[in-house]
Amino acid sequence: MPKPVVWNDDPACGHDVDNPYQTHYCTYIRVPRLLTLQNVPATNPAKLLLITAFQWYELWFKVLLVDLRTGLADDGSTYEPVKFLRRGIELFHLFDIHADLAETVMLSDLRLTQPVSAAAPLAASAQFNDLTALVRQLAARERKRGGGLVLAEAAREYRAAFKHFRARFQKFLRATLNYQPEAPTYAEWLRLPELFALQNGVRAAWTPVGQKPAAVMEPPSINPDENMFVIVHQCFELWFKVMLDHIDRSLGALQNGNVSQALHLIRRILRVQRMLGPQIQIPATMLPLDFLRFREQKQAENGAAYFTSLSPASGTESYQFREIEIVCGLRDDAVFRTYLTGTDKLPIRLLTPRQAERLNQPTLFEAFQGVVRARGLTSLDDLFTPADVHNPNDDLAQLADAFIDFDDFFRFWRLGHVAMVQKMIGTKSGTGFLGPEYLMETAGLQIQEKNRIFTDRQTRPRFFEELWAVRTRLRVG
Repeated sequence: MPKPVVWNDDPACGHDVDNPYQTHYCTYIRVPRLLTLQNVPATNPAKLLLITAFQWYELWFKVLLVDLRTGLADDGSTYEPVKFLRRGIELFHLFDIHADLAETVMLSDLRLTQPVSAAAPLAASAQFNDLTALVRQLAARERKRGGGLVLAEAAREYRAAFKHFRARFQKFLRATLNYQPEAPTYAEWLRLPELFALQNGVRAAWTPVGQKPAAVMEPPSINPDENMFVIVHQCFELWFKVMLDHIDRSLGALQNGNVSQALHLIRRILRVQRMLGPQIQIPATMLPLDFLRFREQKQAENGAAYFTSLSPASGTESYQFREIEIVCGLRDDAVFRTYLTGTDKLPIRLLTPRQAERLNQPTLFEAFQGVVRARGLTSLDDLFTPADVHNPNDDLAQLADAFIDFDDFFRFWRLGHVAMVQKMIGTKSGTGFLGPEYLMETAGLQIQEKNRIFTDRQTRPRFFEELWAVRTRLRVG
């Protein structure tokens, strides 16, 4: 299989594909380039959290601005302004969870700060200031026009949610940004011009129906819903990078016998996971036909029919997500490894060189077992006591419980992903090549019958099955 065509000077992702010009997740979402935009000092790796938090905000601010400008330009005769307002309300709820993460971890725990050459931290984010002005314009427009009851209610709820968020975001700006005249600007630190250039929706070029694409293209524009669709995936990739960083550091801490550091890092990951669960539902703020409108497009030219499509690009191509699965324990699952290796029936080989390296490296649970053995324990059951009994291995017991919570997130994330897809498109295929029934099978909900590719059932086991088994064996007395 050839490599996918690299867009401009983006780094290669490592995948092999059936057709180098097919729409590819890594190119469409611009993942390899996105992951180069975090300038983190080697002396303070925790700053990855801070730059990710701000880039995440700025990406979502772009969604809010595009949506609000489009909604304000509408004469109120369609549902679209209400849809955009309700999407914004959902995002402000998500921002609250993100603010909890930022205030607890970045401010209280790590006390992270960033020097910028802006004397007024509250003016650092140009997008936030533009959004503030648009929300005022929204209030004036709603009073002037009156509008329908649904629109008026959505506008009032949006303004109230923004007011609540604004106070928390301004607190975060004051706490983290400090003025130094020789420091980079806020935009330079976050590399915002480059970040905002990654939502161009690169895909297979217009192709005669019945043929394979022979080029890729950047559309002249993408609509607000597709802008959101690209950005939600970029926001996941940013936090997957943080999760991988923390998982690798946790693994290293365990290999050095530092259980407390590993526990601290895993608990941070759990806070990130609490935010990513609700984030998976944001695409469902589109109406079903809104997604179908850009999923596959057709046009006629000189009597010939042409198409361009997001298929076969799929979120299953997220190489960071697969790396998380490998290092957390699916490395040893034979069905999962067959899935990574792939088959000629698939338009892609998912296994990248970096994933192949990880397949030969220790897993997080192996590092945990190494510490258990170093304590002289012969069974995982010996880690646990009732809460009112002194436990000499309490640190390992707490880490084991954190691993259980980590596993829980992935189970609920898979279920939430299925629910979101069903709300958008029912049982039709989205952009991917495996279909919603495949997602249901990985979540353990049903067996895929239509478009089945793999012989073995693709249900994903939990990462820490041995810790779950302890729950079954434990007895009092």
